[in-house]
Amino acid sequence: MSPSLNDLVPEFRTKVNDLLAKCLARGVRMVPNETVRTPAQQAIYWRQSRSISQINDAIDKLRSQGAPYLAGVLEGVGPQHGDPVTQVLPGNSWHQWGEAIDCFWEVDGEAEWSTTRKVNGVNGYRVYAEEADNMGLTAGLLWPHFKDAPHVQMREANNPKSSGKSWIEIDQTMRNRFGGDVPAPLIGAGRAAPPMTHDPIRLSFTAPEGWSVFETTDVNAAVFRAKMAIDADGAPKAYNSNDSIALDFLENAGRPGNWFGVVTDTGQPDGQPVVQKQSDPAPGFFVSATTLTNPGFPRDSPLHYVDADTIPFVALPGGGRFSQFTSQKVLRLGDLGVAFNKANGKMCFMMFVDIGPSKKIGEGSIALARALGIPSSPKNGGTDARQVVYVAFASTGVGRGLTVQEINDKTQPIFDSWGGFARLSSYGNL
Repeated sequence: MSPSLNDLVPEFRTKVNDLLAKCLARGVRMVPNETVRTPAQQAIYWRQSRSISQINDAIDKLRSQGAPYLAGVLEGVGPQHGDPVTQVLPGNSWHQWGEAIDCFWEVDGEAEWSTTRKVNGVNGYRVYAEEADNMGLTAGLLWPHFKDAPHVQMREANNPKSSGKSWIEIDQTMRNRFGGDVPAPLIGAGRAAPPMTHDPIRLSFTAPEGWSVFETTDVNAAVFRAKMAIDADGAPKAYNSNDSIALDFLENAGRPGNWFGVVTDTGQPDGQPVVQKQSDPAPGFFVSATTLTNPGFPRDSPLHYVDADTIPFVALPGGGRFSQFTSQKVLRLGDLGVAFNKANGKMCFMMFVDIGPSKKIGEGSIALARALGIPSSPKNGGTDARQVVYVAFASTGVGRGLTVQEINDKTQPIFDSWGGFARLSSYGNL
């Protein structure tokens, strides 16, 4: 179950758990995608597809009706572009009150967004809406206008305003709930603004190549949105003199005289690649290296390195750049993190294991790509869309490789205290 359910009000959280169980009993798996949405994220969604005059009118309306905090949020998130997402202004969505959830229908491990496609004779969103309606919840698919199939909320009233709350009351509740000062308007060249209400987040690094990293300062972490290239390093079958049987092309590990992705007999780039023995996991394949290692195994053993095929991990940009991503604590190899694929709602805990090219960001292991529903072949997989949000929790590692269970057990409490899935998903437009 997504950690985001913890952000719902208790009464609604109980009903959501029951709803998901009822759907599953009918053969439909609905996966929570978003629960609590900050006023800033709501403002971003609302501003998409709105004209400048519409935006200015809404800001003036909020100020004139006693909602200066929300007016500042709407103004502060800056220009946004995209398809229409919502009809309601920040603060006026039950998402901000912990009384709404969005879920996607999972089919064969992938997010399915169609409200007409049927699997085994049923459409997941129709089942989801029927069960929600039977429980006395309100399903967005059943709204007469602007149908929102992933959406279910606790109350019948469309939004807080229609339930009788004034803008003054909504504004004060949002200020108390999310805290922080009203953000100043942002000025940028086309880059979407980070969430700006209660989130203590700042721009910490901008690369000449055009990518940026943000820092959350309450629970120290680096946050960035990027593409994903696939890293095979550390996998026993990563490299072979015969490319056709290896996970990756040997040229990605270097060349004679300059090896950097495989272990050499001398430990130097100009040495000879070490070939695995019969007692090793992949006899005849080269021993592939990662910067972070597993202690207790010799340098020429594949077990000394973190296996990209089984361990979810990310490579950090080289050249000392990642040392500038956080200020309160130092980001190191071995630190824990989480990756979120905004395209399908999948999330995976992971760690930072390798050092990649200094000019690039967003290189994940085979196992991480597989967990996020991204094509995982190092030869032709990955994604060129900036659809993955990465979070690195500084100074949380132990300086060695970990098992998947250790990664999950150690990261979960850190992730929960940082803000969980609700906060993670709000950074999809960084």
